[in-house]
Amino acid sequence: MKDFKVKILGISGTPIKGGNCDKAVHAALDTAAQMEGVETEFISLADKKIAACIHCQYCVENQCPCKFEDDAAWIIEKMVEADGMIWGAPVWTHSIPPQLINLISRCRYYVFFTGDFRNIVLGVVTVSWMGVGEEFALLSMESISGNLLMIPVARGWGKVSTLAFGQRPAHLDNGVLDDPAGMVRIKLVGTRVAEIAKKIKYAGSAGVGLTPEEERSITCGKFPHWHLRRKLVLSKG
Repeated sequence: MKDFKVKILGISGTPIKGGNCDKAVHAALDTAAQMEGVETEFISLADKKIAACIHCQYCVENQCPCKFEDDAAWIIEKMVEADGMIWGAPVWTHSIPPQLINLISRCRYYVFFTGDFRNIVLGVVTVSWMGVGEEFALLSMESISGNLLMIPVARGWGKVSTLAFGQRPAHLDNGVLDDPAGMVRIKLVGTRVAEIAKKIKYAGSAGVGLTPEEERSITCGKFPHWHLRRKLVLSKG
């Protein structure tokens, strides 16, 4: 299995470039890259233009990717090419920021018609100020990945305030990097994602599991009313 190469894509869903969320995702990726045969890539959503899905049904009725031409298109291409992903998001209102939600909402075509996300391994990391809302942010990302037929395997979280350590609240000098327990959890996410991604790729090469055609058939054709609706739209010219 040492000869199998996998690609792990890290996506930081914070609007703050170079902030604690970026640091956390980089830490997980750096740990994954220490394993033999692992290639990593990092994408920050901070400076990207990604429109929210408006549920216009264009992707469904035309069975093609979203009509919006922005950064989501090339980022999603990289996502479906990855063997594993690490999503990072800070806790915002007990959930995750709109940047990451917007990106994932634009994947409907791949969910319904290609199954390209199926069996991609996922690790999730989050950063909070006082340790509040971490569970909600982690669950949000893991729940979303289920719609994409991904395989969540690990989670990590870190804090940027000393309040969580029973001290007077204050920002840590180096943010999440000064949370030793949090950084251990976050780095383990990288190791776990790389490990499982390699095992899945090895199993696939040995003929374990479904063929790509069989995988697509599980998703494609499950929504016949949309196919009928598309035919109706096309028939009306």
